[in-house]
Amino acid sequence: MLAVAYYVLKVITCSGILFSYYRLALHNKIFHRWNRFYLLGTVIISLCIPLIKINILHNPSQNTSQVIKLLNVVTTGDEIIIEANAGSKPFISNEALIIGLYTVVSLVLLYILLRTLYSLSKLIKNNASQFIYGIRLVNTDTKGTPFSFFSNIFWNSKLDIDSATGEKIFKHELAHVQEKHSADKLFMNIVLIFFWCNPFFWLIRREMNMIHEFIADSKAVEDNDTGALAAMIIQAAYPQHSFGLTSSFFSSSIKRRILMLTKMQNPSVHYISRVLVLPLLTFVFVAFTIKTKHLKPAEELAANITLEKNITVVVDAGHGGEEPGAKGLNDTWEKDLTLAIAKKVQQLNTNPGIKILLTREKDIYQPVSEKVSWTLKQKPDAFISIHINASPENNKTGFDIYIGRNQGSQEKNTRALASILSDEIKNTYLVSKDALQRNEQGIWVLDAPEINYPALLVHCGYITNEKDLAFIQNTANQEKIAQNILNAIARYAKSSEENIIIKTESGVPQSLFYAESSSTDKVSEIVRTDTIPKKIKSIDITKDDNVIVIYNDNKAVKMTKKEAIDKGIINNDLSAFTKASRLIKDDNIVYILNGKETTPEEIEKIDVTCIETINVLKSKEKNADIMDIKTTNGEVKYKEPITVKEVELSELSTVSPPQKNYIVVKEVTLDHLEGDVYQKVEKEASFPGGEKAWLKYISRQVTQNIDTLQKAKVTGTCLVQFIVDKEGNVSNTEALTLKGTKFSEVVVNAIAKGPKWVPAMQNGKPVKAYRKQPVAFQIHE
Repeated sequence: MLAVAYYVLKVITCSGILFSYYRLALHNKIFHRWNRFYLLGTVIISLCIPLIKINILHNPSQNTSQVIKLLNVVTTGDEIIIEANAGSKPFISNEALIIGLYTVVSLVLLYILLRTLYSLSKLIKNNASQFIYGIRLVNTDTKGTPFSFFSNIFWNSKLDIDSATGEKIFKHELAHVQEKHSADKLFMNIVLIFFWCNPFFWLIRREMNMIHEFIADSKAVEDNDTGALAAMIIQAAYPQHSFGLTSSFFSSSIKRRILMLTKMQNPSVHYISRVLVLPLLTFVFVAFTIKTKHLKPAEELAANITLEKNITVVVDAGHGGEEPGAKGLNDTWEKDLTLAIAKKVQQLNTNPGIKILLTREKDIYQPVSEKVSWTLKQKPDAFISIHINASPENNKTGFDIYIGRNQGSQEKNTRALASILSDEIKNTYLVSKDALQRNEQGIWVLDAPEINYPALLVHCGYITNEKDLAFIQNTANQEKIAQNILNAIARYAKSSEENIIIKTESGVPQSLFYAESSSTDKVSEIVRTDTIPKKIKSIDITKDDNVIVIYNDNKAVKMTKKEAIDKGIINNDLSAFTKASRLIKDDNIVYILNGKETTPEEIEKIDVTCIETINVLKSKEKNADIMDIKTTNGEVKYKEPITVKEVELSELSTVSPPQKNYIVVKEVTLDHLEGDVYQKVEKEASFPGGEKAWLKYISRQVTQNIDTLQKAKVTGTCLVQFIVDKEGNVSNTEALTLKGTKFSEVVVNAIAKGPKWVPAMQNGKPVKAYRKQPVAFQIHE
């Protein structure tokens, strides 16, 4: 819609400039044929020039060396949004209303045109006619005759064609036929059906009709008897006809026609006024087609990166048609903004190595399954879906980027693309420092099982935030966002061709990736799994056999391989420790887990991911009583005097037991467990039947209470927390947000009294775990 409005505005401006020159330099001049074609050219040029784009860009030297900072990935909840209308009256947006009114006017003009053509065909059919030199002469008593239409001359039977007056009028109408003036009229009427809002086109049509009469008058006066023709024009008593497509002797301005018959000529002035058209046309062409702009390096990056291999990227404009997406201030809909940005990505692309495809180019509805199927057929190298965020809390702001949960072999590429895009967007607007993931339900365009390409979704601010909305509604800012996306695509494509090192936010190479670059050392990939101890974020081995360890506090420590082996960080085979294995089984060693005595076998089952610290507590007395152990605030205290020594995991297999030892594994749960309830698991509990079943279920529960909810007028997101045990039973259901509202009561009851859930999974086994489920409710006024 915005692109069309922008095009129409340029058409109006262009036609206004050219018509203004006509009024100043060509109006009422006697070179009528020149003026005729100038006005026709004005219409055609005004329609075509805004469609032509010639970009002249400055191309500085290209520097492709880059280091990619890899974003952390943060899991978010799967929010279900339930919408309701405040009343039964259907909502019509301002945009739809404008389009509707414009279409109505166009249809009225089309009806008038068709009715005129039908009336002319009836005149030909119902009246006697004869052919003279290929011209049909139709005799009729219709008011307004004589007039002509293409090769038809409609002659009034009361007018004697053989008289002096009749002969001059016939010559006049014959000139209209020979000059094909009806084609001009038909063309202008068709143009006005679609561009009736352009006032200059209406003025051009009126001037062209007058010029037609001037041309016909000049042909009718072969004997230079201008006085006789002028007298006939003045004395004509016939009323004007109602056929807008025809050319009539009695239809034009008397004063101007007589002026043209008697006007003195000045050839030199006429010649100059016509020649001046050339620089004017040059100015209009340059102003509307050539775009010269000295871009900043970041803005011109996409155009200047040379790719050895062409890539195809599918850009998806979120929502569309009857699925408008989120609604913002001033009746702004998400679907319109996403389409505007997506189309600008395609329009701004000047890199011959990048092909941008759009899932939609107009306001249509597309099921997400069809989007994925269509995208797969294009065999893209990447997929980017553009959306606008929304929140009941209108202070939320900024961009964020989502990646899929099950990227498989594309995880590396997806995270790299997301990281590069975030790096580009931060030059334009506030952007989240982490890439986001939906935890269980996911996002279909990112998580469909058959997806085999890097896919991400970018939220371009919040449509419910006044500042964000003003930013993304601005055309110039939309171009900036589109350019950020293009730059990210180009940088990502280049990084795929070259060995570009990828780093974490701490600046130390991330072990998930390896690369070779002229400016960096080679980083070899080692075994990297989610079982590296929680204190350690990543482990890398450089080409000179040094080990770089990055801790959770982003502290980096460099050590030799031997030191890493001695500290128990890696084994001799360069693999990270994953289990507390090879524990000593001795009567003098007591293992304590969360303040309770346990066996070495149970300790060995613990994933190191969960272990924060391991302490060896040596009693001064050999027979210290285990019952004296007390747990307070995570610390273990004894009545007996003891010493505490912190040891590495590898030391558990070499601890000597000359006296009684207490091996205490503290805070196994960290932030993953709380007692026997998991806070975070590999696979969260889910509603039986999946996302569609949950949406259907919760929507039905809310719909049953819709009248009460609308009266309460409470909108927003209700975050509900509950526990799902190993059997799928739900307990401890409570609302964390919108507490005390009718909506939270409905959602809490729906979950608490609903069916059993599919339990969470950890290490391949069902476990008792917390689940947080957001449900949003909106009322459209």
